[in-house]
Amino acid sequence: MSTSRVKPTRPAKGEAPFEFGEIFFSRTDERGVIQSGNEIFQRVSEHPWDRLIGAPHKVIRHPDMPKGFFHLFWERLKAGKVVSGYVKNMAADGLHYWVYAMASPMPGGGYISVRVKPSSEVFKTISKEYESLCKLEAEGLTPEESAARLVARLRELGYSDYEQFMASSLSREHAARDQKLGRQANARGQRFSEVSKAVQEAISHTNALCETFNAIEAVPHNMRILASRLEASGGPIAAISSNYGSMSKEISDWVDQFILGEKSAFANLRNAVSRSRVRSAMARVMEEARAQFETEEASETSQIDRAKEQEVLLEVSTSFRAHADSDLETVEREAQVFGRAVGEMKRLIAGLSTTRMMCKIESARLPEHNESLMAIIDQLDSFQTELEGRLDKIGEITATVLSAARALDQGRDGGKPPGVGAVRKVA
Repeated sequence: MSTSRVKPTRPAKGEAPFEFGEIFFSRTDERGVIQSGNEIFQRVSEHPWDRLIGAPHKVIRHPDMPKGFFHLFWERLKAGKVVSGYVKNMAADGLHYWVYAMASPMPGGGYISVRVKPSSEVFKTISKEYESLCKLEAEGLTPEESAARLVARLRELGYSDYEQFMASSLSREHAARDQKLGRQANARGQRFSEVSKAVQEAISHTNALCETFNAIEAVPHNMRILASRLEASGGPIAAISSNYGSMSKEISDWVDQFILGEKSAFANLRNAVSRSRVRSAMARVMEEARAQFETEEASETSQIDRAKEQEVLLEVSTSFRAHADSDLETVEREAQVFGRAVGEMKRLIAGLSTTRMMCKIESARLPEHNESLMAIIDQLDSFQTELEGRLDKIGEITATVLSAARALDQGRDGGKPPGVGAVRKVA
């Protein structure tokens, strides 16, 4: 069954007709010059094929879009990364249309982009951010500065980086679109949302853990002060202080290695979840774009090699699915690494009990300084309870992420959109 070529009536002004069930795609060379696309792209943009093919993709750019977004968009693509985001475009007749665009480098060069109509709450938030950025750019903000400001604002809105924003916004747009089209919620997408929610919860606990670790660093200093007051009889307290200082250094090193920094075990886990979530969502929309294109009726003026484009869409969607599956294996591996690290940290924290016991012994031996030493003991009690509780929770969350990743990995075919058959897996 072919998609009808009957064009919907276009209004004199406002928004160009673009339905929630429609997906359009375009393909460009390395410079962003349009090489191909589908009939929906041509119809919504209102540009005839002979003016689309060979034109720079910015021919459809709307002046309401901040330059900073495109700086970020092309920076990622040129670095060989996928990218997605909200874009306002302008049709040839002056009408506008919003899309959620997903773009990727192509094997052998060039780029491919697929777009759907956005409708989630994230879309409303980001469109307001774009308005603010456009005003700042009009006042002299450079595209590079605008891009940095956009990423900074996303962090303020709760996203750790642009990768996590893509993962979240993609998932929400898919869910909103399914609802608009009366589809059952996608099981794979829901599982990914649960995994992402668990990772965000782990981030909250690790941030609190870091704050407690920072507070621990004051304990050896307080012990040294107490030891100096005791003079000759302060030897045991000084020894305890030295021992605690060594433990504090071990804790600090563990935090640096497994929690802080872009190369840490926790960052690897978080990034692997985002990558797999993004690629799985992009695979799904690419597969649906391919299914639509196969039933689409070509216009008489079309200059598109349809067999070639079908092959391209199959290759790209299959590649995304394979990469998403590979990323899931990375999630499993990183969850195991981080889980073991949490276990090691719990054993290290258990060593605080020895220091705490030594402090209690000294408290009994030095009644004249009992109040100061008891304050340190109370501190140690509080720290240990807090650390053990946080580590237990992080361990539970990590186990949940691992279990969910395995479930996703075992149910790989659950991500296909309705009506799309199985696709072969590339090496």
